[in-house]
Amino acid sequence: MRRLFLAGVAGSEVVRMWVTLKGKHLTVKIDVSRYVSSPHPFFLIFTVDEHLLLGACWKGKIDGANANIHGFLQELLIACIQILNPKESTSNFARKEAMWMGFALKEGNPAYEIITSSNPSSIYYLEAEGSTLKIHYYNDLLSYTDCPEFKGKHKGVVEVPLKEFVEDVLKVSREYLEKYVPVIEKIRLAHGEEPDNYDSLWGLYSEVKELYEKRFKSES
Repeated sequence: MRRLFLAGVAGSEVVRMWVTLKGKHLTVKIDVSRYVSSPHPFFLIFTVDEHLLLGACWKGKIDGANANIHGFLQELLIACIQILNPKESTSNFARKEAMWMGFALKEGNPAYEIITSSNPSSIYYLEAEGSTLKIHYYNDLLSYTDCPEFKGKHKGVVEVPLKEFVEDVLKVSREYLEKYVPVIEKIRLAHGEEPDNYDSLWGLYSEVKELYEKRFKSES
């Protein structure tokens, strides 16, 4: 396990060590070889299918953006709760904010806004329309890319089945909590941080799982 905490050197390039959490559509990659003493200490890459929603691309290489992994997963779980339980949602606020970014969310559709860092470098507006989840995204870092394949792709909308999105959030969250929390906590403690409380994440995970089973039980 020690190799996860060290950055090696190959020639003049630093070798990055990534932890990968992957679902059917969602992929979250955490760079555990870098740590910045700030509220957003880890570098994350977040993709939905082929769309780069969090991260950057420079000189042909995709790299992460500063983020708080605990807060990032927390927001994904809360988004699922808001989408699956519209009575408790903040849809009106999300629609109003989305308009400022040039996204049109339909009245009556459950929606939720996610801001991933204090910059903010990435903003997402999640909108459920029937069995489809629309992710309206703006990735500021990607707007400066010098990679041709990502030119003009810093803003857009990606659609995935709502059921599969929730399944992915449950999968990556549980894998992180069960498998990688000890890795992250060891790094945090080595930098003088206080231990994090993960009870809240487990609580959100359980709430999403319960709402998922109520909503999609007949489809299982």
